[in-house]
Amino acid sequence: MNILIADDEPLARERLKRLIEEIDSSYKVIALSTNGLEALKTCLQKQPDVALLDIRMPLMSGLQVAAELMTADTNTHVIFVTAFNEYALDAFDKNAIDYLLKPIKKERLARALAKVTRMDQPIDNPQAITSLIGPRQHLCAHTHHGIKIMNTDDIIYFRAEHKYVQAVSPHESVLLDDSLKALEQEFHSTFIRIHRNALVNINAISSVQKSSSGELHLHLLGTDTTLVISRRHHAKLNKHLRQKIA
Repeated sequence: MNILIADDEPLARERLKRLIEEIDSSYKVIALSTNGLEALKTCLQKQPDVALLDIRMPLMSGLQVAAELMTADTNTHVIFVTAFNEYALDAFDKNAIDYLLKPIKKERLARALAKVTRMDQPIDNPQAITSLIGPRQHLCAHTHHGIKIMNTDDIIYFRAEHKYVQAVSPHESVLLDDSLKALEQEFHSTFIRIHRNALVNINAISSVQKSSSGELHLHLLGTDTTLVISRRHHAKLNKHLRQKIA
């Protein structure tokens, strides 16, 4: 059994590795990752049988890594490693997920690894855990050419296109499976809705201009594209811009 360990604490990584080696000589730790983004890339590349993921990690949480592995349709099974109290764990659907509470007991780790082959997909509703881990720092798009990862700080707007949502930065764009409504709920502190099909990064707003037809157009930093502001959302945007200036 090939295993990946992801934890931002060096001592935690090494302790897990040592325990695994003590449990069964056929268990092989093939990678140690220091953050969630590195763990995701390594899982997609090396396809380990098991990924031991700390829940709270830099760049990408273990929960998001698990959700992305599910979307990518990998055969990697996930065991969460967490310091969360039991009340927080109740928020997750644990029918197909195992988890270990720190400090890790060798006997508990052995049981989790022994049953991992009977586990299903890591998580069936990744949006349900956003309130616990906060907004994502990276968004992932699964394409025919592999996974594309975009830093959310670089995104200047989201725009719904048919059944997908386009995430646009000054340098690239990706198509996401997330709904615009879910993105609005997750990133409500940094993005504001200007139209039923568009959310814009508050910090990327440059100016608002009225066209000859009377439509209001929003100009954003980092792109020549202008977005239409609907009458329904103009008042809220106007109020926000006045507060920003004040």
